[in-house]
Amino acid sequence: MSTNRFSWPAGLQNSAFNFITSEDFGYELTILGTGLNRKQIWTLELNHDETVYMKNRFERYLTVDKFGAVKCEFEELIDDGKFNIEFSPDGSGRWAFKSEKYGTYLGGNDQKVVCLSKKVSENELWYVPMARHPQIVLGNKRRKRYFGLVGNEVICQDRIPWGQHSIFTLEYHMGKYLIKTSDNRYLRKDGNLTESKEPGTSFTLELRVNSEPKLEGIAFRDDEGKYLGGVGIGSQSVTLRTDRKTITDEEIFQLEESNPQVVFVAPNENNVSIQTGFGLSASTDQESQKEIFQIEFDNDTNKWYIITSEYKFWSVSPSNKIEATSSSRNPDCLFQFEWLCGTVAVIAANGKYVGIQPNGQMTAKSDGIGAKEIFRIKLINRQMLVLKGDYGYVGKKSSSSKEPVYSCNKSMYEVLELEHGDKGVYYIKGDNGKYWNLKTQQSLQLALTRNHLYWNLWVIVFWLSLRQTQNI
Repeated sequence: MSTNRFSWPAGLQNSAFNFITSEDFGYELTILGTGLNRKQIWTLELNHDETVYMKNRFERYLTVDKFGAVKCEFEELIDDGKFNIEFSPDGSGRWAFKSEKYGTYLGGNDQKVVCLSKKVSENELWYVPMARHPQIVLGNKRRKRYFGLVGNEVICQDRIPWGQHSIFTLEYHMGKYLIKTSDNRYLRKDGNLTESKEPGTSFTLELRVNSEPKLEGIAFRDDEGKYLGGVGIGSQSVTLRTDRKTITDEEIFQLEESNPQVVFVAPNENNVSIQTGFGLSASTDQESQKEIFQIEFDNDTNKWYIITSEYKFWSVSPSNKIEATSSSRNPDCLFQFEWLCGTVAVIAANGKYVGIQPNGQMTAKSDGIGAKEIFRIKLINRQMLVLKGDYGYVGKKSSSSKEPVYSCNKSMYEVLELEHGDKGVYYIKGDNGKYWNLKTQQSLQLALTRNHLYWNLWVIVFWLSLRQTQNI
């Protein structure tokens, strides 16, 4: 089994817009899928020589034989499952997969997947839409920094991606990607930002390896064959735009999931802040970097790490004070959240509830939940929101309807807007500027305005409850 390869979850979609589908029984492959759901998701594992293996959700690899038959049976890596990627020169963003062992191309027509042709035709070209959450942070491995929105440019300057300006949304359309900033603008190839889709805002995506050093990742190519990268000298003037037609470590990106970043509002209505030194206190109404904390879910314990902008971890001291002194994860840094319909109680590693003292100082001393142990969490870096569940993305059933209804099984995502209300309440707004509310048959639809929601019997307001890093 592979362990150290760069992996990329995606679908394989032919020119008729059907997906290669891995059926539940008999390891059968078809080209019947019309949406990108779990049966249509493949993990592409990139090797240092830019070859790939492809495996399905059962951890079985796609292989071919000398007769052109395509199967998905083996759990181990074999030469029959190794493919070279060829990126189509027509600018469509499609890929061809060539068997390294047999020299034939993965293709198919009607319902059957085969690997017979020695040449590339329409049947051997595939759209490869990604199957990961589209909201990411964009890191440059060479500079060891992250890109973020600064004014009217995207600049490479952050050692840690912090705040809303560091979040980007990848918008997929017909084999190409648009990069949307946190204020809902599109990046152009010249580095400028625009309010709408236009020529120069679409990029094809490529899996790439730079030989020295061995950096695997993603490259974005514009319609002139130039690659997106950081252009400039130093750390403060490096802007994101296309420049070269060759791949260096400057043009290779790691797309990372963006962890939730929040403000803790204490019972005294002040925000929890990192003070001089490492102490934590609820004593300010500001929302600067000192008041914004990243929370990361630990799958082994079902608990959370809470991290400052200097990447120091909250922990409980021997005197029961909450401090941010640790530079690494350890058991004292784990916290448990108890969600209370719009508020949260926090349990420290000593088993006590976190609360505030009269001077605002944070301690973990209480055995139960009282007025001083109840906090509100304000989500900072999700002004633009994409929701994805077990069955697909949340989106409108029909975009042409006057009163659109939402479902949670869409193969393509819709970017929603999250608005903060009072006392921990949130409102969700669709891309047409209207708000979510509840119909009488208990399905979601869009209301006219936020004021309208207060008078609607089936009003739907939301409280935040974070279950895992990407689960809300």
